[in-house]
Amino acid sequence: MNSIQLRKCLSLFATGITSIVTKNKSKFIGITVNSFSSVSLNPPLVMWCIDKKSSSIQDFVKNKINT
Repeated sequence: MNSIQLRKCLSLFATGITSIVTKNKSKFIGITVNSFSSVSLNPPLVMWCIDKKSSSIQDFVKNKINT
């Protein structure tokens, strides 16, 4: 995704609540977060937070790229 695409996508984003998804082997793991925010357009980066006690944190840590 380039910076223009990210800017267009984020302009349609009304709140900080979204779903974050990763893949563990053959299944998708998802969580709802209220801590989603744009960090940079170039390079395209977003930030979100997960509780260290979350049952799915290891799935997100192992897979460094999340959708």
